[in-house]
Amino acid sequence: MLNVSLIINTVSKNSDVWDMFFGQIEKHFPADIKKFVFVDKSPEQLPSDCEVVYYDKDKTYQEQFSSCIDAVETEYCIYISEDYVLYDDVRVDLIERYCNVLNNNQNLSFIRFMRGGVVDMGLNRFRHYDNLFELSNQMPYFYTNQAALWRTKDLGKIHKLGPKLHIANKDWENSFEFQATKTCQELGIKGLHCYYGEKKRGLYHYDTIVFPHISTALVKGKWNISEYPVELNKLLESYGVDCVLRGTV
Repeated sequence: MLNVSLIINTVSKNSDVWDMFFGQIEKHFPADIKKFVFVDKSPEQLPSDCEVVYYDKDKTYQEQFSSCIDAVETEYCIYISEDYVLYDDVRVDLIERYCNVLNNNQNLSFIRFMRGGVVDMGLNRFRHYDNLFELSNQMPYFYTNQAALWRTKDLGKIHKLGPKLHIANKDWENSFEFQATKTCQELGIKGLHCYYGEKKRGLYHYDTIVFPHISTALVKGKWNISEYPVELNKLLESYGVDCVLRGTV
């Protein structure tokens, strides 16, 4: 059994997404990997195989996450939110490989499961490893909340020492996700991303064979049909979701 947990960060206002999200987790994610749900409250029943950790909705995202992360005792974690909806099986063999890479390279803190971001840093191969490439922590958007395998203590440290901000704001540069790159620089955080030649999806990122998911299913609270017309429409129909209620982009 891998020394890995899945962390799902969510909020009760998105509970209408849970049926689809957790249904796809059940179909495509290993049952023997422990799952944690960080949430303000749970008006609907959450899966019995998840450990629920509650945060204060009136706090900033940074404070919320910091109050929950100590519950995760595994050396590594995969950190996602409820709108990262799986549409195919997770490659456990590759996640196990990445755990070994982190074990053998203690200066690394994470391996992101996909290429891309607001700034595409190109492909700078990491040592002798196929399909793994270095990320520069001197570039903007080095820290992002994309699906990744993290050294749990390092992810916790970034949040506990990072700015007391929400994850995203209309003033993007005053958001945790943007400002946390400075925290990573101060801590000397280093990381990689993988790339297996997957196609580009939208403006900023690529698909991933490691953790095949819709990234993200919600954009400003609306269903992201424009980037995932095939995958998301199929899931909305399968789970009987009326997309008119949220609207689409």
